[in-house]
Amino acid sequence: MSEKRQPTIGPVMAFTGDRAEVVRFYREVAGLAGEESADATWLEAENAKLVVHDLGDEQTPDEVERHPGFVVWLGVQDLTAAFDRAKRASATIGDFHGDYFFARDPDGRYVGIFALEDHHGHDHEH
Repeated sequence: MSEKRQPTIGPVMAFTGDRAEVVRFYREVAGLAGEESADATWLEAENAKLVVHDLGDEQTPDEVERHPGFVVWLGVQDLTAAFDRAKRASATIGDFHGDYFFARDPDGRYVGIFALEDHHGHDHEH
């Protein structure tokens, strides 16, 4: 039986139509460095990651990626229960994807909720 883990904050995600310029800003102003991929750049701080995503990510609902703010990812032990609670609160955005979903808090901020499992389908910890 695995040890129960506390919720954790995963990467912070931002969507942009000009990834190169946004990444340049965080590199030059904040000194962040990181890795480029086809649709995102993973920038690293000592205690968190910032993922700058291109618009048009097929796995993210349009409503979430059009938001000009940040999407914080939260890792939880029981993802199905968290999804059910979010759904009852009318807070879910889009579909349940098996190892993550999107929701909105009462003030309208978007969050990604992912499963705290050692091997889930998406690399939220990169």
